[in-house]
Amino acid sequence: MSATRPAAETTRRDVPLLAIEGLGVVAEATGAPILTDVSLEVAPGEIVGLVGESGSGKSMTSFATMGILPRGVRQTAGRFTVDGEDVTDVRDRSVSSRFAMIFQNPRDSLNPLMRVGDQIARIAALHQGMSRAQARAEAVSMLERVHIPDGERAARAYPHQLSGGMCQRVMIAMALACRPRLLIADEPTTALDVTVQARILDLVVELTEETGCGVLLVTHDLGVVAETCDRLNVLYRGDLVESGPVDRVLAAPRHEYTRYLLESANELEDTDGAA
Repeated sequence: MSATRPAAETTRRDVPLLAIEGLGVVAEATGAPILTDVSLEVAPGEIVGLVGESGSGKSMTSFATMGILPRGVRQTAGRFTVDGEDVTDVRDRSVSSRFAMIFQNPRDSLNPLMRVGDQIARIAALHQGMSRAQARAEAVSMLERVHIPDGERAARAYPHQLSGGMCQRVMIAMALACRPRLLIADEPTTALDVTVQARILDLVVELTEETGCGVLLVTHDLGVVAETCDRLNVLYRGDLVESGPVDRVLAAPRHEYTRYLLESANELEDTDGAA
C-alpha cells in the first residue's frame, strides 16, 4: 500500500493553521483517560489523517478540537492554536467561521423537517452576515459547488428525499458555507457504498486544493489515508504512537500497532481480491 495523492504544494509555515499540543481527555465518572498527551498539526492546503481502531480516541480528538466534547467527558490538558492564536479557552470553537465539521452520519446531522437549502442558508447568514436572499443564493451555489446537479431543485428537497451520498454532499456544502480555514471530516464515508465513498473523498481533495483550507481526516481506513492524505497520525488507546508523511509511515512503520493496522489492511485486500 502506498500513497497516491501528490504531496501538498502549500509550503508549511513556521506557524501551522492548527496546532494541538498535549491534549488530555478523561471520562468524568471514572477518571479513566480517553486521550493522553495528543499533539498534531495541520497546515493550509494539507490533508492530515488521524487513524485508529474504534475506541482509540479519534472522534474525541475532533470533538475536543471543535470544543464540543459530549457530556461526561472532560478536557484535562492541552492547548489549541489557530494561525498562532490561542483558542484553548473558547468554549465552542465551532462558533468561529474558521472551523467546520463533517460528521459520520449525514442524515442524523441534518434537520429532517427543514429543506436542505434552508439549512445551508441559515449557516451562510450566520457566518457570512448575508441577507435572506443572499443566503438562499449562496445555498444553491454551494450545492452546485459540491457537484449536486440542479442546485435549485436540490435546495427544495428534504433530507429523506436524498440519497446518503447526496446528504453527505449537503453536509460538505454546509461546512463550506462557513468559509472554514479548518475542516474536520469525522469518518465522512463510513455509511456510504464504495463508489460513493470514492466520489466524496475526491470532492474533499478537490475542495482542499481549491480553497486552501486544512483538513483533519478522521478514519479507520488506511486505504482512504493512502489515497487522500499528506501526513498521518496513528492513535492507539488514546496515545499518539506514530506521526509522519504518509509515504514514510506506510512504507516503513516504526510502531508495532501501525504495522498491525497495515497487515490487517493488506489481509483484507487479499481476501477481497480472492473473493
